[in-house]
Amino acid sequence: MAQYIATPSWLGRFFTRIKQVSIEQSMLVIDFRDNTNLQFRLSDFSNFSMLRNRLFSAEINLSDLNNTCISFLNKGQADVLSKALNHYFANSLEQKINKAKTQLKQYALDEFLRDSSIEILNKTVFSLSKNYAHNQILWQQHLSPVSIKFLSILSRTPKVTDAVAQLRHKYEQKQLTLRDNFYNNVESNPLTIEQRLAVIRDNDKNLVLAAAGTGKTSVMVAKSLDLIDRDIATPDQILVLAYNKAAAEELKERFIKRAGQANLSMTPPVILTFHALGLTLLRNAKKSTELSVLASDALQLKSWFTAWLSEQMQANSAFLKSFVDLLYEPVDIFSFKNSAEDEHYVRINEYKSFAGYKVKSYQELLISNWLHLNSVEHEYKPAYKIKQRVGPGDKRLNKQYSSFYLPKYNIYLDHYDIDRQSNTPSGINKEHYNEHIALKRELYKKDNTIFLETFHFNWLEGKLEQRLGKLLKQYSVALTPLADDKIFALLTNSGQLQQEAEKYLKCLQAIRVEQLTNTQIKQRIKQSGFKNHQRYAAMLITIHDAYTHELSRQNAIDFDDMVIHATQVVKKGEFSVPWSHILVDEFQDISGARMAFLNTLINKGTGIRFTAVGDDWQAIYRFSGGNLALTTRFEELVGSHSLTVLQKTFRYNNSISDVAGRFVMQNPEQYKKHITTHVQVSTPQVILLDDQYKGAKSLEVKVQQIISTIQKNDATASIAVLSRYRFMLNKVEQHLKNKKQTNTLHFWTLHGAKGLEADYGIIIGFEQGKLGFPSNNQNNVLLESLLPVQDSFTHSEERRLLYVGITRAKHKTYLIADLHACSVFIKELVNDDYPIEVASTLFNLSSG
Repeated sequence: MAQYIATPSWLGRFFTRIKQVSIEQSMLVIDFRDNTNLQFRLSDFSNFSMLRNRLFSAEINLSDLNNTCISFLNKGQADVLSKALNHYFANSLEQKINKAKTQLKQYALDEFLRDSSIEILNKTVFSLSKNYAHNQILWQQHLSPVSIKFLSILSRTPKVTDAVAQLRHKYEQKQLTLRDNFYNNVESNPLTIEQRLAVIRDNDKNLVLAAAGTGKTSVMVAKSLDLIDRDIATPDQILVLAYNKAAAEELKERFIKRAGQANLSMTPPVILTFHALGLTLLRNAKKSTELSVLASDALQLKSWFTAWLSEQMQANSAFLKSFVDLLYEPVDIFSFKNSAEDEHYVRINEYKSFAGYKVKSYQELLISNWLHLNSVEHEYKPAYKIKQRVGPGDKRLNKQYSSFYLPKYNIYLDHYDIDRQSNTPSGINKEHYNEHIALKRELYKKDNTIFLETFHFNWLEGKLEQRLGKLLKQYSVALTPLADDKIFALLTNSGQLQQEAEKYLKCLQAIRVEQLTNTQIKQRIKQSGFKNHQRYAAMLITIHDAYTHELSRQNAIDFDDMVIHATQVVKKGEFSVPWSHILVDEFQDISGARMAFLNTLINKGTGIRFTAVGDDWQAIYRFSGGNLALTTRFEELVGSHSLTVLQKTFRYNNSISDVAGRFVMQNPEQYKKHITTHVQVSTPQVILLDDQYKGAKSLEVKVQQIISTIQKNDATASIAVLSRYRFMLNKVEQHLKNKKQTNTLHFWTLHGAKGLEADYGIIIGFEQGKLGFPSNNQNNVLLESLLPVQDSFTHSEERRLLYVGITRAKHKTYLIADLHACSVFIKELVNDDYPIEVASTLFNLSSG
């Protein structure tokens, strides 16, 4: 039964198809003369109708129906109908406004406004505000003064983003006041304003960026306690994930201690490592959790893998040949941009052939190994005895060396670094190099010497071995391939089998931690520009298959499986995610597999709020799968979030902060932070010294002198000697072993020092080379291709490693550098006028 009806006026009978307009059971119904109709739910309308009286009729305008105008209606009936519609709309809008107030209080006033809540408020609160802004006069005519006041306040912030920022700021200020006493007492020192904001901000995703000594652990503990104390979450609804077992234990101890100091009686939240969490979920789902001995014992893993490699090589000639061919990653010297890159390549790469010679280039290695594997006796870089000069007085070839010499056949073999157009690599003069080739040829011909030539383009075209075979057969050189057992013995006795086993095991670890599929393995190696990328990929896939088969045979898992399999358990719904909050420590070192695990937990949970705490300046575990991009590109790779940066440190002084911060921020990919320190000094506290003693290099004595000086002035001080490499520390420690030392002297590797601190730090090992700092050990290019992609800034991770080292000290950091092979880091610190004290007059590096 229609409650209100409006029919056409007498004029409308001639100009409209409408039979009548009515309100029936919360519906607006428009009936037409052809017995059809249109129906609209009144609850869908958000704006008032407008009545316009004409000379002989009236019309009702409905803006919610694209400004539909229903014309030629009876004036009296239209007036009643319009008022009924607006009465209904007013009641409906009042209900929506009350709902908006409730939601605004719930999502933005009583808690931190989350990104997911913005969508809810957009549909209610902010849509009302927008509509009100466009229809203020009508709304003010029909709505209560209280509602109009509420809408007026909302409309003062036209942009949703501005409103969100204001609401969040208002909430933060409110909590800073209400929780001031808690924040003053929850840790041993009152929390800084930045730490307090990190605790308060409870978005769907939160990133807390720390710097060394800025109290990120305090934030983790305080945030957990705050959530529980405010009844936002119970302890069993909070999951805290630590990087390793020691860190997890420290967090538990800190939580219990701080809860007691704050007079809070509560149990700790769930604090686990990723592996422990994975294991818990697998057990919950009744999955296999037997840990393979290959995972728990590195020696057992190496033993199994070496045995598997040996078995494959002795049983499969094709596998043996492939293994030999892939001993060294291919290097194309034409890819070098300049002579400096070429010199760097020669300096850091050491190629030792099967014949026992150290050769200069990858291509010479291939030639020497091919000769040896075909039982051809040869010498490397023999001096050629010139019988005749090429021309009168020509001294250019007085002392001539060939690449190889075959003494049994009196044949010389030269390998030339030219392409088919006689071009040379960057940094090598094309004209001079080709002139040199011509002179050598002329010399050989004058002396009636048999000489053979191979070229770089032979290797580029994959025909180097083919050319060698053809040339040697042409001069009746006997080619007798070594038997497989002798090649295997050669690999074993030379130590190359063990060396390659270690290389491939590191690659296996990278594949496992990154969860790389066979396709991804192929893609990553190909993208790295490997000449033999298909063969390397095939080798790695074979190794990975053998490893997973062995795990299956044992009916066991490894540590990576704990994360990988647990991720699948959650995906399949075999585990119900109970947490409302997940906090992750050391997020800068998180791997792709662990991030996938986290995402699965978050997606399968209900309204989970995720907080990542880390320091991109201390990301130093890429070799273990740490993917820094997940931190530096958090918005893009993880999602919209609230960012808090902890920028006040209580550990070290402003001098250490200025040097370390400026040094690490040379990389534009790092977050910019403006660190302030509690302790202020007026003189440099980063000291650079040489490693000389009485005119000779004596690192150990120099360290001893520094320690003596420190202990003379501060007898109880803790002192840390730090190095990139353990062997350097062992030498120093051995030297100091017989000296009278206190138990406050520590020896830390830079990687192992993360999270530790001492009163004074002494960093050693600043020199060039493969075992220098920064490290130039780039032999395992294959591993690099499998690890997470890093930024393009030179020595970016090594730079972060030095930042970690410098910031371990509270009072003063000493840097001891090699004068004669000085590290590029030391050159930068001196030449770029860093605020350090150069305590040695021997450093004059601007020309170096």
